[in-house]
Amino acid sequence: MRERLSHPRIAAILAFVLAVFMAATSRGQVQTPTSVTRGSLSGTVTADQGAVVGFRVTVHNLTYKLWYTVFTVKGHYTVPQALPGSYDVIVLEKGFSSPTLRVDLAPSEEKTVDIAVKNLAARAAAAQGASTEGMTAAMGGPAPAANTIWVNSMEELYPPGPGRDLLKANCTGCHGSEFGTMHRTKEGYRIGIARMTETGPTDVPFDTNLGHTYLTGAQKDQMAEYLATNFGPSTPDKRLKVDPPILDEDALAKAIYVSYDIPDNFPRPPFRGDRVGANEIDGVTVQESSMPGGRALPQMLHDPLIVPDGIWYANPTGNAMIHLDPTQLDPNRRYTVYPLEGSNTYTFLHGITADSKGHIYWAEIIGGQLGELDPATGKQIRHYTPRRGGMLQVVTDKDDNIWFGMVKGPGGVGKLDAKTRVVHQWQTPTPDNLIYGLAASPVDGTIWGAGYSKGQVTKFDPKTEEYTEYYAPGSWGQIRRIGVDSKGIVWFSEYSTGILGRLDPSTGKMTEYKMPTLGANPYDAWPDKTDKIWISDQPQSSLVRFDPDTKKFTYYPEPQLNWSLPKVEVEKNNTVWFGARFLPYITANHLYPNGYSADAPPEP
Repeated sequence: MRERLSHPRIAAILAFVLAVFMAATSRGQVQTPTSVTRGSLSGTVTADQGAVVGFRVTVHNLTYKLWYTVFTVKGHYTVPQALPGSYDVIVLEKGFSSPTLRVDLAPSEEKTVDIAVKNLAARAAAAQGASTEGMTAAMGGPAPAANTIWVNSMEELYPPGPGRDLLKANCTGCHGSEFGTMHRTKEGYRIGIARMTETGPTDVPFDTNLGHTYLTGAQKDQMAEYLATNFGPSTPDKRLKVDPPILDEDALAKAIYVSYDIPDNFPRPPFRGDRVGANEIDGVTVQESSMPGGRALPQMLHDPLIVPDGIWYANPTGNAMIHLDPTQLDPNRRYTVYPLEGSNTYTFLHGITADSKGHIYWAEIIGGQLGELDPATGKQIRHYTPRRGGMLQVVTDKDDNIWFGMVKGPGGVGKLDAKTRVVHQWQTPTPDNLIYGLAASPVDGTIWGAGYSKGQVTKFDPKTEEYTEYYAPGSWGQIRRIGVDSKGIVWFSEYSTGILGRLDPSTGKMTEYKMPTLGANPYDAWPDKTDKIWISDQPQSSLVRFDPDTKKFTYYPEPQLNWSLPKVEVEKNNTVWFGARFLPYITANHLYPNGYSADAPPEP
């Protein structure tokens, strides 16, 4: 118990009472107000051509507004402990079409629903996919052209030549494989380089991603020449090949996803405000009200955060913090919305964390400040940051300090001191070493950052205020997320090259594990309670579990195709939570990799 209880017998009694209370009221064990008798759905999936191996079967409960996703094993599937109600049942598998079957499930009923799917005709070469296929489609980008050249690696995409090393050191950390479809002239690329180093490329005011990196005119010319030679106006598209996920039916046999629909009355995305880079004429600035191309901003549930009474999400486009009670049967009472207050209407809320008081903190990519919410009172504070930039992730250390990483603007890490409530910031030794993911070591309290733009893993020691930077040789930049396991081993994702990285801080030794599928884009790399590593992989639309002991990657295809999944959180029972963006259905999602159990009961 607490140190201030000096009498050992009182402390022991209170500890026992608290343990009993927590066991009785822990999330997942609470009895819902209305008891509901569950049933099950099961059946077989057959195909007119091809084998049925690990196919997703998704069933949408229209009464309780949630989804179950399970997998076929030898052509058979079972949805256990399903809530009663009306369901839409469909098989979701790339390359196959499925009917949608409407069925009604009564309490205690065990209903059989067989589904026959059709193998689509031989798919065009474009259906190979690309590492950004899902995101490109979601953002309204073009599909792969018929004459697209498919390559196996970043080394093949970017052939040797003068300027390539400069490009790898400074540009592919943000752009990845995107240059393969740009097709600009040398002058056009030179203009683009000027934007990166001078004015900023996006709607973030401080988004000069190379604004602190020294590049001479000759170096800029060399990079532009290299790009125009390999990706000029007359060159075909080059994209990375993508393999399908590797399916292990034995691993998938018990797995089940539960996904919670967002309600229709979620906050709509706000007006975005002044267009960055536009001149003010007669006191008026051109306004942005949508995404590029005039498309409406979509709903999102972004980074998740597990707390004792549910799950928090940031809704970046709706400018709100969202709380989910997954034990709540009533879909209209499941979510609580906390809109961001103030005149700045678009800040792109992103990573979130909590302190010991239950206050929720968020990072602002566009707003550039550190947000704080007291859910009990609704009070909000947006903490001023001296060296303003775009924040992406926030974490809490053992002393309740709130740390944030700067992925736009000055880079580096910062801290909101728990005692003084003063914000401090530290610039990285390498200029523009923009910090994407962030993690606090449970062993020694060091702060670890994923150096997105420069391909570095970054350690910050709060005691000495010193950085140590570790270069990841296989990364081509784009180190996205980072996690630290219970032994202090650091794990990180090398997005563009499909590599999971491991760093032992005691020796400085770095080990890189190539994922077994071409085109893999590991996004998150987060340890569970047994130090297995959970990876989100967009091209394969899968969560992937890596076992450091056996070096095995196990794939769990996600409930929708082309899932761009930036962050996962793992419960004490090793079930996994994540959000949704750029998808037809925006849901909060819960993966039970080993199915339901006493420690991981169905919710609600």
